[in-house]
Amino acid sequence: MAVRLTWATASFGAIQLIRMVNQVVLARLLAPSLFGIMLIVNSVRTGVELLSDVGISQNIISNEQGHTEDFYDTAWTLKAARGIVLGAICFFLAGTLAQFFGKPELKTVLPVAALIFVFTGFESASNALLQKRKLVARVSIVDVTVALLSMVAHIILALITPTIWALVLGSIFMSAFALVASYVIIPGARHRIFIDGASAREILVFGKWIFFSSAVYFFAMNFDRLYFAKQIPLGELGVYSIARSLSDPISNVVIRATNMVVFPTVAAIRVGDPELRARLLQGRRSMLAFVAVGLAAFVALSDVVVRHLYDPRYSAAAAFLPLLLVGVWVSILTTVNDSVMLGTARPAYPAFANAAKLATLVIGVPIAFHVGGLIAALLVLIAGEAVRYLVLWQLARRRHLGFVRDDLALTIVFFGSVLLFRKILWAIGLTGDLQSLFPLLADLRVV
Repeated sequence: MAVRLTWATASFGAIQLIRMVNQVVLARLLAPSLFGIMLIVNSVRTGVELLSDVGISQNIISNEQGHTEDFYDTAWTLKAARGIVLGAICFFLAGTLAQFFGKPELKTVLPVAALIFVFTGFESASNALLQKRKLVARVSIVDVTVALLSMVAHIILALITPTIWALVLGSIFMSAFALVASYVIIPGARHRIFIDGASAREILVFGKWIFFSSAVYFFAMNFDRLYFAKQIPLGELGVYSIARSLSDPISNVVIRATNMVVFPTVAAIRVGDPELRARLLQGRRSMLAFVAVGLAAFVALSDVVVRHLYDPRYSAAAAFLPLLLVGVWVSILTTVNDSVMLGTARPAYPAFANAAKLATLVIGVPIAFHVGGLIAALLVLIAGEAVRYLVLWQLARRRHLGFVRDDLALTIVFFGSVLLFRKILWAIGLTGDLQSLFPLLADLRVV
């Protein structure tokens, strides 16, 4: 497990680093408002995908028949059909969505971006099959290669046309690269259009909770983007997207690691819940302690990172990023627990936890934004992550799979490390004091 975890985290960390370099270069070539438009495009695309998700890959990994040709060809056929339908929806609803967000640019951008759904839909089931076989290294190498090709495509397009099309076409090329790679990763991989009734029923029965969970997950994880897209100017939205692009990779690395290692490992262990908890405890504790210290170091340096990587047009991101990273820490704790619940065939638990988070955001973010502005809304995002964690913990502890004492200790380590690193950096003159790390808190307006 340790070797697979190393491959999963190292490769995905490399992918996120590649994407960050790509983002920094593009930020110097393109205007902030273009990132605001792309944030909306990506939110819409992710939403449409998750609102129709029935857990195709999760089915292949967790089902005992997932390795059989009839099962994975059925899964691939359903996914391909879904990709075509989603592409058509995105194409025909472009005008409606442009009107809803009040951004006319979307009317021409979204129909082209619809191609991404088609490419994604026709990807081979190879990745899921390799994860089922625990061959993480091969998947990781191909994913890093796709990320490098995507970065090159984005930068070349931005040099040719410094417009929104550099971002849109770059995303399409990335999907095309991933499509080709999915058939290369297992030599001779082929699929046929085929539906096995029994396999389809198993996929849909398992997928009903995945569907609910994915729908709730999308709104819970993207409510801020969707809400701010209507409330703030495109330029400010673009700056916010830069802050999110620096915070999201951290949680994405953990999601990747848990999906590729923790979820399949737990799914393969056939023991009672108390014994499962005992087997997971030490590895989970070591992994999260490492993440806590590493994330704390990034928090302490976050404002300096923004100011050195980006030009003054994006300077406000230095105030947003530390708060987003605090929310990321809470999210990471919950994400690890999510994978344990999925591995024990309890997809309803993460769904309920995400629903509680979503309710917190739907009620809290608009009120906080109206009363205290953007910074107050960001504090509600942290509160939403805490609510998500607590609900999942309450559900998991009934099955003797709660880790609250460990997580409380790890959280103390996290905040203590932030304070220690910041004081050391301040002492040697690299940064300001702790208050300068969270400058907007001092300016929080309350009407």
